[in-house]
Amino acid sequence: MMKNKLVILSVFVSLIIASAAGATTLRIWAMGEEAKSLHIIAEKFTEENPGVTIDVQAIPWSGAYDKLLTGIAAGQLPDIAQMGTTWMAPFAAMGAFQELSDFIANSDIVDPQNFFEGSWQTAITEEGTVGIPWYVDVRVMYYRTDLLSEVGYDHPPQTWEDLYDAGKKLTARGPQQSGISLLFTGTFANEFMPFAWQNGARIIDDEGNVAVKTPEFVEAIEYYSRFFWDEIALKAGGELIHDFGSGAVPIFFSGPWMISMIRNQVPQIDGKWDVALLPGKKSQTSFVGGSNWVLFKQSRNKETAWDFIEFMSRPDIQLQWYNIVASLPAVVETWGYPELAEDQMLSVFGEQLLDARATPNIPQWGQIEQAISRRVEEALFQRKTPEQAAEDLHNDIVKILGKRR
Repeated sequence: MMKNKLVILSVFVSLIIASAAGATTLRIWAMGEEAKSLHIIAEKFTEENPGVTIDVQAIPWSGAYDKLLTGIAAGQLPDIAQMGTTWMAPFAAMGAFQELSDFIANSDIVDPQNFFEGSWQTAITEEGTVGIPWYVDVRVMYYRTDLLSEVGYDHPPQTWEDLYDAGKKLTARGPQQSGISLLFTGTFANEFMPFAWQNGARIIDDEGNVAVKTPEFVEAIEYYSRFFWDEIALKAGGELIHDFGSGAVPIFFSGPWMISMIRNQVPQIDGKWDVALLPGKKSQTSFVGGSNWVLFKQSRNKETAWDFIEFMSRPDIQLQWYNIVASLPAVVETWGYPELAEDQMLSVFGEQLLDARATPNIPQWGQIEQAISRRVEEALFQRKTPEQAAEDLHNDIVKILGKRR
């Protein structure tokens, strides 16, 4: 009995000593490939912060949304978590995230001006600034330099007119040849929205009104649909990388992950393809996504959690993280390092990030996205005119948002 009492006393004393020394366990939820490698960079943080241990729980993306919902409902959440940019608004609306303005105001590392503007906007919701960008992805144009040269283009299409003209000429090469893939899958709002932004169109204007009946938005629907009407873009998806390699689809828009996939899967076209900024009209705006860090209100280690977020926001650490998993840095300064600045293809992504934006950061975006896909699909299959599609989309969004106009 005396021995048991001594053991209990020893444990109790150890806990007191650890507490006095500032020992902290920081709990993090992360997803996908990032979760598998986060411990590598986390070790560097603990080296700089003795007394802190980090517990990373890896969650598959397929189960992450439900895991977060369950954690919020049960009050069982980590200190911080990786959050996909399109998930920010719905979870923020549940009141789970810590508003970070005070932390940012007192930080020497985290400053909105240090991040790409489009990426920073993904962290701002109706609840305030509730996240900090971790890494980004952005869409650029992939194109076959050799095939475009054959139809008279010694440079990538740079305007809407160029893109349509090049696509039409590429399609004319013969049967089973298309000019471009627009990734038509039935749900493609993120693929369509850059065309709207490039024409100066919005979903919701600065006064909060639904704005999809404007001439600019209608024109974007018509321009996008014309690729399908004129059979320049396929209405059925195929094997994109294989089709790019064979030349059946010489142009498509996608993110940075495609670089290594093309190099590995179709090495026979090395030197015959490149990437470029999206063609534009009033602008060359692209879609930006990625993941943010969020700090939960219920965390008991908010200061340490914020220290970790600051650590992950340092340009040198952003570069180290890129070297580990090839996730594009959200911090602008990091793009000045030779590993990125001197890579011809990657530097295009950095330039595109200067003109990139995210979809509206509102809880109802998922429903709006489905409505956009449905109405644009009706236009491209010519079941409705672009004007009719825009009118119906306007009514859809008004109903979703509960607005009067």
